[in-house]
Amino acid sequence: MNERYIPREQSAGWQRFKMTALDDGAGERRAGERRAAEADGTARAKARQEGFSQGYQAGQAQATTEAARIRAVAAQFVQSCETLEQDLAEHLLDLALDIARHMLRSDVKARREALLPVVREAIACLPDQVQRPQLQLNPADVELIRARIGDELQMTGFTIVEDHRVEPGGCRISAPNCEVDATLPARWRRVLAALGRDLAWADG
Repeated sequence: MNERYIPREQSAGWQRFKMTALDDGAGERRAGERRAAEADGTARAKARQEGFSQGYQAGQAQATTEAARIRAVAAQFVQSCETLEQDLAEHLLDLALDIARHMLRSDVKARREALLPVVREAIACLPDQVQRPQLQLNPADVELIRARIGDELQMTGFTIVEDHRVEPGGCRISAPNCEVDATLPARWRRVLAALGRDLAWADG
C-alpha cells in the first residue's frame, strides 16, 4: 500500500476537518414552526368557541323573541274567541228573551188562569193594614178574577177597577200609601234587570 504524506510546509492553507451540527438550525426552526402552529390552532379553537357562543346567544335571543310573538298571537286568538263567544252568547240570549216574550204573550191569551198567581203575589207584597186598596185589571180579565177570588178580595177591602192601560195578564194594586206594579212590562223589566239586559216589553 502506498502512503503519501503532505509535508507541513505544503499544508499551511488547510485546516483540520471538524464535524458540525447537521441540522444547521433546522430543529429550532421546526420547533418555532410547531409553536406557531400550536398558537394558531389555539387561536382558531378560541375563535370557534367565541363564534359558537355568540351564535348560541343570538339563537337564544331569537327563540325568546319568537316565543314572545307566538304567545302574543295565542293570547290574541284566545281573546278573539272569548269575544266571539261572548257576542254569540249575547245574541242567543236576546233571541231567547224575544222568544220568551212572544211565548208569554201567547200564554197569557191562551191561559187566562195564569193571572191568578200574579194577583195573589201582588197582594202578598202589600204592607199590613193597607187602606182602600184597588186592584186594577184589564177589562178582559175582570170577569175571571171576580169569578175566582172576587169574594176574597171583597172581604179584604179590595175594589176591582177596570183599566185599559193594564195589558191582559197583568195587574196593578194602588193604595194611598203604596203601589204594586205587576203588569207584564214591569215584570219583564225585573227579569231583564236580573240578567243585566235592557229589552223593552213592547219591542218587536
